[in-house]
Amino acid sequence: MINNNTNKQEENSKEGVFKTADFVLSVFLLYSGVKLLGTEPYPDDHNPRRKRFLFEKTDQVEVLMNHYISLDPTVKLKKIIAVQKQLKRLIYTDTN
Repeated sequence: MINNNTNKQEENSKEGVFKTADFVLSVFLLYSGVKLLGTEPYPDDHNPRRKRFLFEKTDQVEVLMNHYISLDPTVKLKKIIAVQKQLKRLIYTDTN
């Protein structure tokens, strides 16, 4: 799920943007209050609906990533489902 590509993570931090194509991670970050900056087409993919989510890179993202990786996040189910639907609408209506 989470790419361990340090070059991309370094690139992300230089831009002040955290990029991920991991849908579940994106739902968790948005649910946790990380600002979603937008989406972009996933590079080198022929599926036009596949997106990479762009989040504001903050110290909070690193903490949340560690929490997500530990498989121990506590979430409110109704809110996480609402966030998931919000991101799906972005995928299917965004023309990037």
